[in-house]
Parts: sequence; C-alpha cells; structure tokens
Amino acid sequence: MSDPSAPRGWAEPIPVKTANPRPAPDAARAHLGVNPGQVRARPPAPVEQVPVQEPAPAAGTVAPTGVGQSQTGQPARARSAEERAWQAEPTHIVDEPMIRPSSPRPRSGWRALAYGVTGGLWNPGISAKEEKVRERERQIATQLRGRHVTAFFCLKGGISKTSTTAATSIALSDLRPDPVFAIDANPDAGDLAERLLGGRLSGIAALAAHIDQIDSLEALSRYTATTGRLTVLPGEPNPILGDSISADDFERVMRVVQQYYSFVQVDCGTGVTHPLMEGVLRFADTAVIPAAWSITGAKRAGETIEWLLDHGFESLAKSSIVVLTAKDIVSSAVNKEAVMSYLSRAADVIVVPADPHVADGALIEWEALQPKTQEAYLDIAAAITRRFDTRRFQGR
Repeated sequence: MSDPSAPRGWAEPIPVKTANPRPAPDAARAHLGVNPGQVRARPPAPVEQVPVQEPAPAAGTVAPTGVGQSQTGQPARARSAEERAWQAEPTHIVDEPMIRPSSPRPRSGWRALAYGVTGGLWNPGISAKEEKVRERERQIATQLRGRHVTAFFCLKGGISKTSTTAATSIALSDLRPDPVFAIDANPDAGDLAERLLGGRLSGIAALAAHIDQIDSLEALSRYTATTGRLTVLPGEPNPILGDSISADDFERVMRVVQQYYSFVQVDCGTGVTHPLMEGVLRFADTAVIPAAWSITGAKRAGETIEWLLDHGFESLAKSSIVVLTAKDIVSSAVNKEAVMSYLSRAADVIVVPADPHVADGALIEWEALQPKTQEAYLDIAAAITRRFDTRRFQGR
C-alpha cells in the first residue's frame, strides 16, 4: 500500500470513494492550480512523452522548480498537441465564396452585341428594361403551393375571352416549372382547342360521362390534348351536349383533374347564370374579365364585377384582372381615359393592343404575335401568379 503522505503528480490523482460523487471543494481546486468558478473538463490523459533531459544538480543543492521539472521534483513531460489545442482559444474560420460574382449576360440590344463581339471579355451588364423583363419572368415562374384556378369570363361575348385564355395559357406554360391545364367550359360550342391546337375537338362531355373510370393520368389523357407543356381539355362542339353539363358534372371533372394538375385555366361561357358556371365559381381563385374600348364592352366588364359582388364572390371581384383588348375600332368620341377610370374598380387593368394575328380567330402562334402583344399577355400571366399568396381557401 502506498504512503498517503507521499507527494503525487497530476497523472496520479488521489482516488476517493463515495456513494454520491460531488465536485471537490474550492480548497482542493486551488491546490490543483484551478481557480474556483472556472473549472473546465480536462482532455483525456495524454500519451506519455519522453522528458527533456536536464543536467543533474550539484550535490547538496536543490534544483529549482521550473523548465523540465514538476513541483514534485520529477521530470516534467512535454504537453501533447491535443492538450495545447484544448488550452488555446478557438479560431473562427470565415468562409469566403470561391467564385467571384459576375454580372448576368445581356440578351438583347447593344449590350448583348458588345458581349458577343468581345467573346464575353466585356460584359456591360443588363439594362433596366431587361431587368424588368427578367423580374416578370421570375414572377411568372413563382412556385405554386397548393392549387390555383383562373376563370376567364364576362357577361358579354365576342371580346377576345378565348383568345386571352389561350395566349395567357401559352405564356404561362412556356415559363412555369409546372404544367398548365386549360379547360374549355363554354357550353355554347367553345373553340379553345381551335385556338390552341388548330382543330375542333371534344372532350369535356365525354370525360364527365366516364369520370368514374379515371384512375390514372393515362386514363385522363384519353380525353385531353397536349401542345408543348400545355394540356387542353377541349369543350363540346355540340351545343346540346354542352348545355347538358351540370355544375356537379364540372365539380367531378375538376376533382379528378386536380389530382394531376395544380394550375388550371378555365375558359367560361357568357352565361354567368348557367348551371355550369356555378361549378366553375366553386373552384375559382382568380377572375380574368375581358373588356373592350367600346361602350358596351366596358360596361359589360364593369357589370361582371358588380355581379360577383352581389352574389357572394367579393374576393374574386376585388382581385379581378380586367383585360382590355383593342379589338374594336371606336371613334374619337369615346373617352378612353373615362373607360379606364370606369374599369379601375378591378385590381389590375391590362391593355392588349390590336393584333391582326389575334383578330384572325385561328390557331394562335406565339411567334406570330407582335412584341407589344406578347408583352401584354406576359403581364396578364404575371398578374395571375401574383395572386398565388392571396388565394381563397374554401375547404376544397
């Protein structure tokens, strides 16, 4: 048994047996060279190092405690790298980007020309106009959380409702990460498929009749047609069959469609009192209301907003988008500023300039549209996506 009075070093602590271990008293801490209140856990016992050999002291003298010796007179061991790292203060490492930020490559104008001619050595950056275009593209590509249904309708027909639905659906499908689904819900021989696909097709009535058999996307595709990233459910060319579709039929169709598509565009008829319209409004999150510069075209758009307010669709009315297409040739007697003011009750009023390609009533080809017409349809698409965060939740 070792002598308790013999001096002990740090590597050989005095064992203490107790049923309830507790911290050593301050006196013991002071004896060990640790200030009370600043006790830290020591690292694991370091690997024993070979001590540095010092010259032996002369006979009859006591070697002073210092370098190479411990307080017990024994040779002091060198501190390990692990112990030195434990005693040192931690170093904060700052992560810096390894690639310097660069200006975006210009797409158009003299800036794009300068970039191309110099092989990218000179990048003048993008203009304010191009930045606005890119911001609109980012807005159109906004992620959709949940579902969104846009209804295109007005109390008056013949004011480019289907053209607006078709061109806006093309703009959305070209820039969005998710597919877009367009439905022709016009009971009066709708022609959305003609404007998007170039052919007179039918689909919605047959789908409604066989809706219970749809259990996959493949089954649904038997009644739809696709162009690019846009899928279309054609209407019913036969007005008798189209008129037979009820609100409940449309609701069942929508329930199935929304299992596979989150973003749906609906081209509606002119009869807001038609039973099919009731089904559309059950799902609508945004209302796009076509209008025209003519007195009747402007008034019918305003009356559509009033109808929504009077029939419990206040949210649709207040967030509505009026699309004023310059289709009619009106005289100078029409006060266009007054028309714009009259339609200002809508959240957004977007003017689509006159375009022969739209007025033809045939297949809409995006490249054939005039640049300003494309800009207008892109503005409509951006306005729709801005309503994603304010969509109405009705427990659907």
